[in-house]
Amino acid sequence: MDNLRLRISNIDRVGLVLDISRVLAVKKINIISMEVELNSIFIEVEPLEELAKQNIINELRSIPQITAVTEISLMPHQERAEQLNAVLTSISEGIIGIDLEGRITQYNPAAEKIVRLPATDVIGQLFADIFPPTCPLLDTLKHGMLYNNREIVLEKTKSHYLSSGRPIIDKSRRIIGAVAIIKDISAVRELVYTVTGQLQITFDEILFTSQAMHRVVTLAKSIARGESTVLIRGETGTGKELFARALHAASRRHNKMFVPLNCAAVPDTLLESELFGYEDGAFTGAVKGGKQGLFEFANGGTIFLDEIGEISSHLQAKLLRVLQEGKVRRIGSTREIAVDVRILAATNRNLEAMIAKGSFREDLYYRLNVIPLFIPPLRQRRDDIPLLAQFFLKRYAARLHKDVDTISQTALEKLYNYHWPGNIRELENVIERTVNIVSGNIILGEHIIFDQDYTPAAPATLPGCNRTLEEIVNEVERNVLIKAMAKYTTSRQLGAALGLSHTAVLNKLRKHGLSLSRG
Repeated sequence: MDNLRLRISNIDRVGLVLDISRVLAVKKINIISMEVELNSIFIEVEPLEELAKQNIINELRSIPQITAVTEISLMPHQERAEQLNAVLTSISEGIIGIDLEGRITQYNPAAEKIVRLPATDVIGQLFADIFPPTCPLLDTLKHGMLYNNREIVLEKTKSHYLSSGRPIIDKSRRIIGAVAIIKDISAVRELVYTVTGQLQITFDEILFTSQAMHRVVTLAKSIARGESTVLIRGETGTGKELFARALHAASRRHNKMFVPLNCAAVPDTLLESELFGYEDGAFTGAVKGGKQGLFEFANGGTIFLDEIGEISSHLQAKLLRVLQEGKVRRIGSTREIAVDVRILAATNRNLEAMIAKGSFREDLYYRLNVIPLFIPPLRQRRDDIPLLAQFFLKRYAARLHKDVDTISQTALEKLYNYHWPGNIRELENVIERTVNIVSGNIILGEHIIFDQDYTPAAPATLPGCNRTLEEIVNEVERNVLIKAMAKYTTSRQLGAALGLSHTAVLNKLRKHGLSLSRG
């Protein structure tokens, strides 16, 4: 049987509370709680039988200046507590409230999940006994200072979250407590991922008809489902990042972060802090409270390190540790943080030659090159040129508001026969340039202008000379051969001196009508 709770509406007067208390005392009914508001008095008493309850209500109604007596289900403070509890339970952020003594008074279910400690172990405890001393909430309680998004790591439960703190101030402007709003770091990452609208690329969006690309895409689809590190090789402009995004989208990590970083675009002095983060005060200019690196930010997801061949030997050693141990250490910290990140790397450099020169670590190479994926240049997949050209035409015609939708056969032949040193990126530039200059709805051969077409052509003859450049070069080449033949007596010695192969030397001697026997 539940307690009886009554709302007594009244016209305020002196002695009204005494009269109410006297009625209950005569009946030997104990008042459990009482609240007084303007023109309303709320009382909570022990449970009563129905007849006794009606008798009490009638007697209270007979007291002068009482206008109504109504049964209610909750006292005002209980109703407020229920509403507050409903709010705290429904929100996704964790709430931790402390009183003036620093004891924890509020700790909602979201906080339990984020901190990974049950409320029974937290409520009533001193905040300083549970949370790390670096938590600024006690400073907020003491000095009233606000703080936002300070990173907190609770080692004993391995919880990692952002905390914002506010003082609780009464009507007299006195601090009577403090409250922290906390957000799980993984939830923050997901929010960033959603808000930034990261580009999602799947294998279905990689356009091709060539057999060369069919083999590459088939291989990529099969390795996407795994967890191994992939080293994507290919010339500039072949679409290495496109494949990295498709690998991520086809993996079990597709709902997590994809974090791309061009290692060549970031100065070496900043690259380390970008990748690994730093602690508070690690160096001059460091953000207060420290900063997490991209490996931590990508935790659970994928990090794509483009131009991996450009990183320094110092960073190569740190990256090797991440690949071996799955842990990162911030600059200025002694603590290692475990990260679950799949690493995709890409380069257009000859890493094998760099290893031979000592500029790239061999052990890092073998850690990165678990699964090599070679993207062919456009000149080796010419069958894809019409499909790609039509795709870029549609894109830039819409973007530039041009009514052009056809590429003539002569234009396609011109595109097909070009050597494409810039690969797909150059093809896209050429089509965008073409759409800008075309006036009709058909692209003709004359509208196709390559980058090399903008380079001024060298004159056929030198000023003051009636010979072509080829004739001059041949003469110089012949003279060099004759002078070298005076010193070296065999074609192999001659080739070694001139940096040519044995066969190349014989071909050049034959070209100029020379032989070693004639000198």
